[in-house]
Amino acid sequence: MPEDMTGGMTVISKRAFENAAALDLSAGNAAQILATIPARSFSDILMRFAPEEAGREKLVDGLCGNDPSRSRASMDKKVRGWLSGKYQPTAREDLLELCFILKLSVEEADAFLAATSEEGMHWRDPKELTYAFALRKGMTYPEATALLTRVIPKENVKTKETREAFTSVVQREAAGLETEGELKQYLLDAGEKLGTFHNRAYQQFTEFLSLLEQPHAVSVEKEDNFTVRRIVETYLDNRFPSDWDKKKLDDKRRGILAGWPEEVALSRMKTGKIDVNRKTLILLFLATDGGEEITDDWQEDVYWDEDGEESDADADFRSSYIRMNQMLSSCGYRMLDPRSPFDWVVIYCLRVSSDPDAMEGLSERLSEMLEVLFSASSLETE
Repeated sequence: MPEDMTGGMTVISKRAFENAAALDLSAGNAAQILATIPARSFSDILMRFAPEEAGREKLVDGLCGNDPSRSRASMDKKVRGWLSGKYQPTAREDLLELCFILKLSVEEADAFLAATSEEGMHWRDPKELTYAFALRKGMTYPEATALLTRVIPKENVKTKETREAFTSVVQREAAGLETEGELKQYLLDAGEKLGTFHNRAYQQFTEFLSLLEQPHAVSVEKEDNFTVRRIVETYLDNRFPSDWDKKKLDDKRRGILAGWPEEVALSRMKTGKIDVNRKTLILLFLATDGGEEITDDWQEDVYWDEDGEESDADADFRSSYIRMNQMLSSCGYRMLDPRSPFDWVVIYCLRVSSDPDAMEGLSERLSEMLEVLFSASSLETE
């Protein structure tokens, strides 16, 4: 496996990546390997970003210090649950508060949020833009929440959000704000650029959906366009064996299923009623084989096999992997993490067979993997 694809990974992550990307690995063997991959715990993430601030006492002190009305016993129980791996914080506000308790820089907070919630700092969200400003200025969490009440414009003066505004523009402009007054004026003037939805993710989502709505006909007869229901039934829904038992799922399988898109959610994403989530975007990438070629701003080298011939399987995998990460990064989402069970399955699916006669694509690999992972026999043997 080319070193540039695993650079910066820990030993455990690199091993997990190499296992997922092994050539000609059957779905059955892949499921057995996945069971041995240690998922990254919340405690692991805390220690990575702020080892000196991640101790139980300091976290409890920080939570109680931010809100004196909180019960110390309750906060202690919550933190013990986080550190033991029993559960981890999922509420966005909890994670944002932890960025202040851990005394993270804006860059560290962005990475921490991505590691814990799959989404980095959302600069177009007025609240998170304000919190990023507060982190940059060294404020505490209570100071940041107080700042928020002073600078956020009233609802009746906020202009309609546009789908043409992207995070990179707002982030660049926000980086130049130095005073509370400048921040308040910016939030007022840039109202149409701001919002809680991910515009680039929506743009990519609609491109993928368009490809699935108008499939290429395999005969001379015109093929009907796919509805959202048919897209879900064809590519996203009918992938679980009929005999699977949801009650027997372990944490890894529950994580793979969490947030899996169904017809109503996909329709609401299409009409802009709800935000496009990371998992949906990844699944649509797999359903369309990525939709488009890699862009020029991401380097794609050529690799050769032992006989001096270019390896098509390696080149295809590398291209899909790079394009997937490019898409996720540009949309503000965490790139593929081989320690995440769902992401591990995705990496496995990107590694299509080396057999040119197999006619196996990314979507077919996913179907086979889910069939094995969620079959009754698989759940009974673990």
